[in-house]
Amino acid sequence: MKGATLRRLRHWHHYIGVFLAPAILFFASSGFLQVVGWQDQRNPPPPAWVSWMAGIHKKQAAPKPRPPAPARPGGASTAKPVDEHHDAEAFVPLKVFALLTALGLFLTTLIGLAVALGTPMMRRTSAVVLTAGVVVPVLLFLL
Repeated sequence: MKGATLRRLRHWHHYIGVFLAPAILFFASSGFLQVVGWQDQRNPPPPAWVSWMAGIHKKQAAPKPRPPAPARPGGASTAKPVDEHHDAEAFVPLKVFALLTALGLFLTTLIGLAVALGTPMMRRTSAVVLTAGVVVPVLLFLL
């Protein structure tokens, strides 16, 4: 490839990465919460911000409040039966890998932003693109 083409590709890579960085940070952190399973806690219920992040991550919408579960006659439990194939302990190595992946994605995105905003020639444009990367998803969420 020619040098000018590589330079153009690097610039595109730079600006696309800076624009998507806020979304990557959000989805890496909400994915971390998904793997840990905090959004599924029932007693005590998860904090509102955890439920909100999980709703955005899974359904691209803020979660609606759940009505309280009706009490069953005779005190029968409403809990779902445990599925042997989805036992939390069975997937511990994969869960650790998923957590490390979320953490790595979060940290490398922060490092990428530091590099992008630390490049003097591209700092102003990078800041504008980063701002757009925050504003555009927020506006799309509010629609």
